[in-house]
Amino acid sequence: MFHFLPTPPGMRGRISAVLALFLAALDASAERGFTVKPVHPRLLIEDVAATASRCAGPLAEDYRIVKERADAAVRRGGIQYISNAWSIPEDLMNCGLAYLIERELGRDGRPYADVIVREWGDGAIIANREGSHFGYHALAYDWIYDALTPEQRVQYGNALGSWLRFFTEEPEILLKWGHWEYNQTWGPIHLNIMNCRDALTQKLFIALAITGAGTRHEADAGRFLDSWDERVPAECLPKFDRMGGVWSESYGHGGYGPVTVIPYAFQAWRTATGIDYFAALKPWGYPVESPRWVAYTMMPHNERTAWIDDGDGAKPSAFARAAPMLHDGLSQWFSERGREWLRERWQRVACTDPSIAPEPPDTLPLAYLFPGAGHVYMRSAWDDPNATWAFFGCGPQFAGHSRDDEGHFLIAKRGALVSRQGGQGHNDSDHYAGGSLIFNIVTVFDPDEKFRRDRGNENDGGLLRHVYEGGPFPRERGHMVAFETTPEYTYAAADITAGYNPDKVREVTRQLLYLRGAREFFVVFDRVEATRPDFRRHFFLHIPDEPRRDRNRFTWLSQPEADGRGEVLSSGRSRMFLTPLLPTNAVVAFRGGDGQDAWGHPFEPAAQYNHMTEGGKKPPSCPWRIEVADPNTGTRTQFLHVFEIGEETDQASAKVTLLAADGVQIGSRWRVRFNADGPLGGAVNGEPLTTRVNVEAQYPVSFNP
Repeated sequence: MFHFLPTPPGMRGRISAVLALFLAALDASAERGFTVKPVHPRLLIEDVAATASRCAGPLAEDYRIVKERADAAVRRGGIQYISNAWSIPEDLMNCGLAYLIERELGRDGRPYADVIVREWGDGAIIANREGSHFGYHALAYDWIYDALTPEQRVQYGNALGSWLRFFTEEPEILLKWGHWEYNQTWGPIHLNIMNCRDALTQKLFIALAITGAGTRHEADAGRFLDSWDERVPAECLPKFDRMGGVWSESYGHGGYGPVTVIPYAFQAWRTATGIDYFAALKPWGYPVESPRWVAYTMMPHNERTAWIDDGDGAKPSAFARAAPMLHDGLSQWFSERGREWLRERWQRVACTDPSIAPEPPDTLPLAYLFPGAGHVYMRSAWDDPNATWAFFGCGPQFAGHSRDDEGHFLIAKRGALVSRQGGQGHNDSDHYAGGSLIFNIVTVFDPDEKFRRDRGNENDGGLLRHVYEGGPFPRERGHMVAFETTPEYTYAAADITAGYNPDKVREVTRQLLYLRGAREFFVVFDRVEATRPDFRRHFFLHIPDEPRRDRNRFTWLSQPEADGRGEVLSSGRSRMFLTPLLPTNAVVAFRGGDGQDAWGHPFEPAAQYNHMTEGGKKPPSCPWRIEVADPNTGTRTQFLHVFEIGEETDQASAKVTLLAADGVQIGSRWRVRFNADGPLGGAVNGEPLTTRVNVEAQYPVSFNP
């Protein structure tokens, strides 16, 4: 049921003119292949009557919280955080929803709209170029549209429409400052101007909300919608299919905007036009695959997202905001868990379909490859805070913020066991954190190599520094060559050669094998060939605890709080044993502790000092590293390392024996061999390892990126 305000006699002519404009807009949009729903609300809410029914039924508790906060805003006479650029003005949505639901239930919703109108005043707060949450204002405008007078619709619609040319000078998608896979293209989670370029989500909200309202921006709204309808299906969706479920800048910059606001935009287009981009994407497209990514990147010991790329160790709150809009069981699980992580409930009230049963992550495989990003995640179990978890990544650069970390891996059990250095040093001010020496990589040291962004980060022997470098994207930095997973093991192989300066390397490859069982092992095999014998090679490993050496084995304990910020869910600690096998005469050194926890490359004379910054002291805390150097002559090096995870009290590890130049016996159960040259691959207990990327079992349809 829709309610309309009484029309004063003097306004009837003006309303007729507005209606004529709207009908003309509908005629034009019909020719374009889309039609904007003529009534409000258009944004995010599918059906007001159905939403109101859910608020009296399965979503009653969520709506109770929304209404309580809206009631508080009415009593207060204002909207909290409406001028705070770093906050989400939640009460705009709480009051807008309360207006719609109360009205639909036959009660007085007017006070909730009135408090928003009181804050808007003459509309200057909406148009304010310094701090307007113009995306959220558009959402509230759409939701209380029927409570506005025709003059207010025009007045506030004009304030909103003034943003359609902001950033771009034209009311079209121009990608003037970035590209589809760049977080600032879409806008921040605050839906304002900070860290925002094209503002696609905000502008879509505005164009859909003001269409037919009789503003002076009617033509601009139409142009933006035409541009959206033309470019998103033709350009954006194919690129999101190629990128896959992992946002190009990880959960850090993704969590600041795209993890949330891209589903907002697709949901708004679906509810306003009936066109469903979620359904148009492949099962591995972004954001359809994103719930799987978020589930895999959550570390068991603290349920926080891992410190990968620009990740910031956050709870998965940003995705929980968007989860009600992705109508699948795993997203529904995240939506329900989000009630623990989020203050907001309005997304659930507006978008949740309670008929979709939540499906916890324990229905997912124990290992998964996201082919677009080249991210492999592995674990021993779901729903166990003491489970083993690991990551191994190698893929292209889709956006300028992406770190140069190809070949990097992480291992955790009851806390971090293998982590990364750098803390939360920012790429702008901490170039050491913006280099590749903070990751678990191999280095090839050419003393004459010159790196981009070398202020405070000298020659580190590592990967080329593409971070903050412009396109064209995607840029090849390495790729996964093989992947397979069985109940007994997960195997992944990567060619990282393109990530290094071609003047110094002919080959850099890494193979990682995770062996499951009562005792768990990781075997890491690197093949490195330099262009000159004097370009020395190192294997770098960052660990959170001071290691202890027992002849040629090393051991340390997990640190449950090293990579988190808050509650630890696991119990006790685990112990890691490391056995370096190749090169057979490797020189192994420890580096770290207070004063040496961010040391430069040992072969760079100008880098022999501690690069620690204030940001570097924040989590993830990883103050120690193990350096394995090849002292041999020649251009080719093989690094072979066996990691074993045990209990905190364990004093002895399994017997590890080098069988030949490329093989190892681990205890009595495992016999592993890797190809010393030629195609990547090998064998486990005599069975060949795959030489291809095997992901078909992950998807309900044939995988064809």
